Amino acid sequence: MEDCPCGTEFPYVDCCGPLIRGAIPADTAEDLMRSRFTAFAKGLGDYLEQTKYPDGQEMSAWHKTKFMHDDISWTKLDILDVKKGSASDEDGEVSFIAHYIENGEKKTLQEVSRFIKEEGKWFYSEHESKIISSAPSSTVKTFVRDQPKVGRNDPCPCGSNKKYKKCCGRA
Repeated sequence: MEDCPCGTEFPYVDCCGPLIRGAIPADTAEDLMRSRFTAFAKGLGDYLEQTKYPDGQEMSAWHKTKFMHDDISWTKLDILDVKKGSASDEDGEVSFIAHYIENGEKKTLQEVSRFIKEEGKWFYSEHESKIISSAPSSTVKTFVRDQPKVGRNDPCPCGSNKKYKKCCGRA
């Protein structure tokens, strides 16, 4: 069985396949994001249209011509952050980097995607989403920390003797 293009390492038939076939709806905004990436990877434009927020407009011509043609091969999805978008939320946001090859050149697309849930079904909102960059992979720099990441339950580095989540880590 082939692995799902979305990067979960589950078989496509058990991962995004049921969502794309319409057998089940996406539970979360991230699930819909992953299934949409898979649809891009498999060239399934109909699914992309079906999961776009129904505002009366088709997917933008720019999106279609830039990201839906035979010279693009979508290779990997990295989810950077998820805000809201759980089964109990009405909206959510997924930040990601999508890796692709276009005319033999490795490139990336970084986007903050917005999702809206109506009548229990998640939709991608193209007009509320923001493309951060679309560039050759060599121009994207990986963030490297100069110190270890502070965990939520670690002592706060400010010296307060409180847990990080109760001190400087409050959102």
